[in-house]
Amino acid sequence: MRTARSAAAALVIGVCIATELGAQAPSIKLLDYHTTAPTTWTPRTPSSSSRLAQFVVPGPDSANSAEIVVYSFGSTPGGNVEANLTRWRGQFSTPDGSPVPEKVTRDSSGAFPITIAEYRGTYRRGIGNGSADSVRTGQALISAIVETPKGALFMQLFGPAARVLAERDVFVRFVKDLK
Repeated sequence: MRTARSAAAALVIGVCIATELGAQAPSIKLLDYHTTAPTTWTPRTPSSSSRLAQFVVPGPDSANSAEIVVYSFGSTPGGNVEANLTRWRGQFSTPDGSPVPEKVTRDSSGAFPITIAEYRGTYRRGIGNGSADSVRTGQALISAIVETPKGALFMQLFGPAARVLAERDVFVRFVKDLK
C-alpha cells in the first residue's frame, strides 16, 4: 500500500512539473504498463489505496469539471466485465427512473482487451449503487476495463455530461495507448 501511494505521489509531482514547464506529460506507470495523460488533466493524489491515478479535467468552473480515476484491485479481480457493466448501469437512471441506454464497445486491436461502457443520466456514484447524497443529474460515465496479465485496470471518466462527452476521445486514446 505504501509503495502504491509513494508511486502515486511521484506521478502527481512529475505531471505537475511537466505541466508547469509546458512539456509533454511523462509516461504514467499503471501496474507494469505505461500510457501518457494529456497536460490539460490536473493530477491529484489518489484518495484511496486502490486508485493508481486520479485527475481533474477542468471545466469552465469547478462545478463543470470532470474526474478521471484509475483503479486496480491487485490479485483480486474486482469482478468480471459483465458484473461491472451491470453495476454501472444500475447507478444511472432517466428522469422517470427507468434504466438508461448503455453503449458498450469491445476492442482487442491493441495490447490488451478493452471494454468501454458509456452511460448518461442521473448518476448515483459509489460502491454498489452509491449513496443517496451522491446523486447528480445530467451526468455521464465512460468506463474502461483493461484486461492485463497483471490484473484488470478500471479507468473511469465521469462528471457533467457535456464535459465528459467533450473529453471522450482524449480519454479513449489514454486508455488505448496503454502498453
